[in-house]
Amino acid sequence: MFDLQSSFKPAGDQPKAIKEIKESFDEGKSKITLLGATGTGKTFTIANIIQHVQKPTLIISHNKTLAAQLATEFKYFFPNNAVHYFVSYFDYYQPESYLPAQGLYIEKEATINQEIEMYRLGTMASLLSRPDVIVVASVSSLYGLGQKRFFQENCLQLEVGQEYQFESLKRQLLRMQYKPIASKIEHGMFEIKGDIIDIFSSTEKYVYRLHFNEEKLELIELKDATSFEYKGKLNKITVWPATQFLQDITDIDTILEQMNAEKEIRVKEFTEQKMFIEAERIKKRVEYDIRMIKETGFVNGIENYSAYFDHRMPGEAPSTIFEYFPDDFLMIIDESHMTIPQLKAMPTADKARKDNLIKYGFRLPSASDHRPLNFEELQYILNRQNGKRETENVNRSPLSVKHLLK
Repeated sequence: MFDLQSSFKPAGDQPKAIKEIKESFDEGKSKITLLGATGTGKTFTIANIIQHVQKPTLIISHNKTLAAQLATEFKYFFPNNAVHYFVSYFDYYQPESYLPAQGLYIEKEATINQEIEMYRLGTMASLLSRPDVIVVASVSSLYGLGQKRFFQENCLQLEVGQEYQFESLKRQLLRMQYKPIASKIEHGMFEIKGDIIDIFSSTEKYVYRLHFNEEKLELIELKDATSFEYKGKLNKITVWPATQFLQDITDIDTILEQMNAEKEIRVKEFTEQKMFIEAERIKKRVEYDIRMIKETGFVNGIENYSAYFDHRMPGEAPSTIFEYFPDDFLMIIDESHMTIPQLKAMPTADKARKDNLIKYGFRLPSASDHRPLNFEELQYILNRQNGKRETENVNRSPLSVKHLLK
């Protein structure tokens, strides 16, 4: 499955490190730390371990730059496997917040990098469709994604020789958050021209050109997304959703009723505490959001209602990239002395910001469930085997999950 390609052979201390780590895994150990100075070949050592373990692998780094460097190196070592780069897709991000000392409310502002969003969607698609996946991620992997089941169920399978109704295909693409093109075709868009449909893949830099004879799909052409150069033809394709936050809105009326009910409770609480400004603030905010969601299916800050859309109980952990991995996978924490403190600190900082928004009536209490995984939840995920939680002192079966590299 994983096929390490390199003209180099392990040298220096590398053979000893590789041998000892392999032996440790084979003996059933699930946590190993690799120490080594800069330039001693820790990455190549770990590539050899991935080759030995033959499990889907998640590598977490503490910043985007190092993650990009690692992704490039692992693509070189594993050219025949799926190596993905999974980091925050914001070029600029100002989180929503409230500073009570200054009485200052700050609206959320964000600029999304479309290319990085494509990399993230490609990561999710690969994890759901093939076993030979290496994901190099930043600590943003703690943040929520759309539910695995819903993302998987809403992909579109197309095969030459089959018949498809144009109107049904259009509705399905719109449900998957593909948009009809305006002036030029871009990532996550589609265009229907007579008997031809162009779909700009959300996960790759390709355009799928579908040729129909009435309702029968006769040809699928693959074209470069930038130059539109012909790259060959395909017999079948999978078109994945154009967003990582695809929501199940089949029961939207129930969701909106639940949001409104929580609003009424919160308004009553503020009123009883004689916090009339906060009561009016949350009333107007939620009523506006409900109206926008009902009319357009979206509102700025809709992620704050994710617990309702995901059907999660209060306090229940959000879906993350970890859910897209099988239970048995290899995890590597690069520069763990830097990365682990970040993994612990991020949920705490997020909670403090949300608490102020909730306390002063800018958000409902359920907004606190739109959050990153906390460290205890992460440990639970890393310790699970066959759906059961294990304590740190219990011997786990080999290859469950490991964190390496310091």
